[in-house]
Amino acid sequence: MNWKLVSLPVFVVGLLVGAVAHSTAVNIYRIQNVGTIKSVGVEVYADETLTQILTEISWGTLDPGETRNATAWIKNTGNDEIKLILWTENWNPTDAQNSISLSWNYTDAWINAGDSIPVEFTLVVDPEICGVSCFSFEIWVKGVA
Repeated sequence: MNWKLVSLPVFVVGLLVGAVAHSTAVNIYRIQNVGTIKSVGVEVYADETLTQILTEISWGTLDPGETRNATAWIKNTGNDEIKLILWTENWNPTDAQNSISLSWNYTDAWINAGDSIPVEFTLVVDPEICGVSCFSFEIWVKGVA
């Protein structure tokens, strides 16, 4: 048996294990991390005191050509300043969105964390509306940083 061939791999493995053990025991640093996670959120209220969550706007019976307003207060519930975006979905009947429009008076201003602003939603019925006797839809408001 050739002992030189057997002992050389054992010697090399021993060096590698020693080198790995030595490098892991030296120069180890713990780095603590601290940061802030941005959260973006809004709540919509029916009252200025922010006690009643707004879940529905009842527009009542509207005449062709009529305009109605509804006021809401939107609160930034996140921890960073936001702007707001608005859209509508789930129109019933779907053709109603061609003759009824929703807008608001929000001016694209930044809203600080924890602050609230009043907004006025405006619903406008086209004077030429036809075939819609009742309607429903969803209003969506989202905060974006």
